Amino acid sequence: MDIIISDLQGVADMGAKEEPAVRSAYENLCWSTFFDTWEAGWDIVTRVDRGNFGFVLDTFNIAGRVYGDPSSVDGKTENAEKALNESLERLAKTIDVKKLFYVQVVDAETMQEPLVKGHAFWDDEQPARMSWSRNARLFAGESEKGAYLPVEKVTRIIVECLGYQGWVSMELFNRSMSEKGENVPDEHAKRAEDSWKVNKSWIKWPKLSD
Repeated sequence: MDIIISDLQGVADMGAKEEPAVRSAYENLCWSTFFDTWEAGWDIVTRVDRGNFGFVLDTFNIAGRVYGDPSSVDGKTENAEKALNESLERLAKTIDVKKLFYVQVVDAETMQEPLVKGHAFWDDEQPARMSWSRNARLFAGESEKGAYLPVEKVTRIIVECLGYQGWVSMELFNRSMSEKGENVPDEHAKRAEDSWKVNKSWIKWPKLSD
């Protein structure tokens, strides 16, 4: 851990010397071997303790760890609702919004069959959640495509409880992005736009000045 913290402090210190200063943002991943929860990621950020080193919150990586489980029959962890609610309650009390540099809003597809060995997305070299993430993320609000994670609930905590007013992206990783055709980028851009509109219908986002 000491080496990790030292290396990240070095990254932040290099960025601080630039003009203007460069900010770095750390993100936990729900399939990570060591830093698979927002708590683990936040611990890294607080240990690095640099003004230009902050945090990324990703709705998939939050809900996809404590709520979603692609290897289970119903796509959920045991006691999924309770685990998520408790996690979000802690998040609302813990995260300093000034250190939250970036938010990614994204959902994921429920698997028709558990993502275990023999599944089309299975890869012996990576965890099930990683294969799920690479192949089956969806834009928030795409329930017609199988989106099922409680993204609205997670986003509401970030925006309404933490008071986040920074950058937001509609992040996506999906097998559909590898399809051939000149229309593929436009189709995904349109889906991202539609997802943002859904987000605005869910949550009262802060009105930013020009």
